[in-house]
Amino acid sequence: MDCGLCTSDESFDELKGRVQMVATITSIHESELHGQLLLTEVVKLFTDLLIASGATVQMIRAATIHSLESVASNDASTTFTELGSLLRDCMEVMCRWRRSVEFVDENGEPRPLQLASPTISFDLLCKKARCQHSSFEILQALLEFGAVSNREDGLIHSETPTFLLGRADSGGRLATDALLKHLEGFLRSVHRNVTSVSGHGKAKFERACTVTVARELEPIFDQLVRQRGQEFIDSIDEWLERNAKYESPSGRYVELGAGAYFVDFGEQVRRKIE
Repeated sequence: MDCGLCTSDESFDELKGRVQMVATITSIHESELHGQLLLTEVVKLFTDLLIASGATVQMIRAATIHSLESVASNDASTTFTELGSLLRDCMEVMCRWRRSVEFVDENGEPRPLQLASPTISFDLLCKKARCQHSSFEILQALLEFGAVSNREDGLIHSETPTFLLGRADSGGRLATDALLKHLEGFLRSVHRNVTSVSGHGKAKFERACTVTVARELEPIFDQLVRQRGQEFIDSIDEWLERNAKYESPSGRYVELGAGAYFVDFGEQVRRKIE
């Protein structure tokens, strides 16, 4: 069997032994199989696109082996966690926290909450978000990912505008199913549009733009994308949530969504602009 990543005289088991694992895989609710299926789909989509761009199998194999060898020298202690159905609850809680009038302060920011109380509380927030898991489970996950914090005042504080993937720059915890679904969603869109050129279906919406500008403008652009992008995602998410309540007359369903992201290709040589 050709494993696709091995050299001609190296088996798959030998390759696994040569590449050191730098992250431990844990599971909160779902099995590791779910993450493996997502990863397999992402790699397949990416490989198809590389081949469509003109890369040969030999080029892809060499690049993959080089990448795996580079990863083996990385000592970041990232913990990959598969949240499974808990992921949806975390995202809904963080979104509702800053959208619902009852859970924001006079400045429109998420209000610090008690875990439980007769009035406004984190427990009530989870109920309003129609969470499938207990408020304690959701809180523990959000604390581990740094999305919320427990401060000295004894209240739960929101630290991010939405549920993030996690802190992975210097180690930490990363939601592997969330990350892989982001990659899969983007790659599926690109893959669909590439194959549509050959007459296989209609192209989906996919847009991006880049221009070389002064380095000093990067933080301003970052803030612009952050604000406009969040507004776009909020409007799409609200539409999806409203329409998710309707039953399908045909009994068929499809998972839909849209994404927005910041593009940074790094420092470039200045080109003369007329």
